[in-house]
Amino acid sequence: MLYGHTASALLGPHYQVGRWFDIWQFQRGLTSSLFLLLGGFAFSIATSRRWASHVRWSPALVKRIRRFGLFVVLGYALHLPANKFAVLSSVDADRWRAFFAVDVLQAIGVSFIGIQLLVLAARSRRAFMFATIALAAATVLATPLVWTCDWTRVLPTFAAAYFSPATGSQFPLFPWMGFILLGAGLGQLYARWGANDLSAFAQRALIAPGIVLVAIAAVIRPRPELLFGSGPGNFVPGEMMMRIGACLIILAAFAQLSRRLSRLPHIFGAVAQESLLIYFVHLCIVYGSVWNTGLVQLYGASRTPVQTVFFVAVVVSAMAGLAYYWNSFKHVHPRWARATSYVVGAALLIRLL
Repeated sequence: MLYGHTASALLGPHYQVGRWFDIWQFQRGLTSSLFLLLGGFAFSIATSRRWASHVRWSPALVKRIRRFGLFVVLGYALHLPANKFAVLSSVDADRWRAFFAVDVLQAIGVSFIGIQLLVLAARSRRAFMFATIALAAATVLATPLVWTCDWTRVLPTFAAAYFSPATGSQFPLFPWMGFILLGAGLGQLYARWGANDLSAFAQRALIAPGIVLVAIAAVIRPRPELLFGSGPGNFVPGEMMMRIGACLIILAAFAQLSRRLSRLPHIFGAVAQESLLIYFVHLCIVYGSVWNTGLVQLYGASRTPVQTVFFVAVVVSAMAGLAYYWNSFKHVHPRWARATSYVVGAALLIRLL
């Protein structure tokens, strides 16, 4: 994710051509797919550990939904149309439209809230597992139809943006929520029996379905109109099947590799636990925000491959260091870390006044 954003933002356009670049583009597309799939998986595992506290309204549940709401707020904050609240009234329609476009943080936050409500409705882990997998398939297959609708005629712009890319959304719920739902279903499968037999889980829940999905995608992608009509989203089911299949095969490979590792260095756990912080900060660094000038504004897409690799190394190292030290600080001084979060949040808010 880090190197993909940095490289695509800085690499000169005359280098972004050729077969190797096309392969890199497909691989980069898998990054967002894996990010969402693993997000749903992590949600499911965390929910399983305290299932009883998540199937009824409780302070822990309210706190969790509030955290998911923070994802949505941060997603919109990255695209604020003005650097001062006082000038928002003069912002034109195009900039408001860009602000309401749904990016990955909004998609994750809204999806997690919906899946948490699904936990409340399903109540049992088995029902939740089947529901998430079925809804994942329905989300992907329904996308061509959903994209043909003009949602702005029946919904406000900010709500319509969650259904299709017509208003500029990069991560509308259809089809991207499908990855999160599938990850949640796989997380339940893993929690039930995969943790005790990782090899069988990798073979039956990851490799076999992955190969089947890739094979189906290879058949339907060349002529998607035969099954899904000629609408703007007819390519989506085939593309999603290819991505999901590839992701499952990659995860199976990592699952088999993990059997040979007794313990990972702390930095891997820190990066995983601080993924939200890393995502928000690195986007500010690469693309800029209402609070700062980013690499895109400073250099644009004008760097050579060697220069781009240098910037990628700097961004990745900086974010890994941030995750490591912030995670350690939170565990050693939790109260000071919480106070620091509030101070930083207040400072960012005051900057907009």
